Amino acid sequence: MHGRIRWQPLQVSSAVNRARGRVHWLPLANDAESIHTPTISLKNAALLALIGTILLTVLVLAHFISTVLGVMREVIPAMALLTSLVHLFASLSVLVFFYVFYRKQS
Repeated sequence: MHGRIRWQPLQVSSAVNRARGRVHWLPLANDAESIHTPTISLKNAALLALIGTILLTVLVLAHFISTVLGVMREVIPAMALLTSLVHLFASLSVLVFFYVFYRKQS
């Protein structure tokens, strides 16, 4: 019965549509086995988050190096270095968290 579609009425909160007596119909899945999104394990989700955080940390590190070079050339104000350093520290903290979280999953 995976190919069958059951049509359910959609309750529209618009006062105009209720006054006119309109009911919108949308398809719903018949059972839970026809869910379109596959299940992901916690370890795979942690790995995906770790990979994304590694990529983000590389970008933040490149921006930090660029900011340091700009401050040394006196093109960028020195206070921008503090902001860039805070972003780098936060990114590294999240990276360490996801690494430990990934390693602790069985």
